[in-house]
Amino acid sequence: MVSLQTRAEHEFAGLWGGTFGWPPGRPTEDKPGKALFFLLLSYEESQGQQYLIATKILEGTDYVLHPNGSAMFIVNINEPSLEPFPWATNGDSLPVDVNHTFAGEGIANGYGFRYPGSKPGSLFVIQGGLLAFIWKESRAVLTLQRLNLPELYLTKSYSNVFASISNPTFNMNNDA
Repeated sequence: MVSLQTRAEHEFAGLWGGTFGWPPGRPTEDKPGKALFFLLLSYEESQGQQYLIATKILEGTDYVLHPNGSAMFIVNINEPSLEPFPWATNGDSLPVDVNHTFAGEGIANGYGFRYPGSKPGSLFVIQGGLLAFIWKESRAVLTLQRLNLPELYLTKSYSNVFASISNPTFNMNNDA
């Protein structure tokens, strides 16, 4: 595949955060948060077709199911999906309006990291800025929301754990 530069018509390119499940919602005390996935969505072209690829950057779980750098899903943006969105409402009981659908494939479990496969699915573009990829067979859903990095950066305090280490001295001789 030939990589394309991000263009104005590539509206979904960028960093997205996602969790498995529907409806999307905020964690509560009785329902703790689900694992957060960071995905980079990018466009590529192959044989005259445009593809949207969701590459996993980071997975927020103790057990990593798929390695970072895996394509979580690939959809052909020239091929609409005929699958209906399975839910009529979101977490606030508001109607779900689907703007676009695209057919594609999502990563499926294989033998560990060595032989991941893929299964058919659909990407739904939902009014209000959400994306939802649904695997056709399992009905598993990965719900995505665009991340605003400057906003995230300003809401968290990060520190460099290595900054407190002052110039350590190393024994440059082979004496031990």
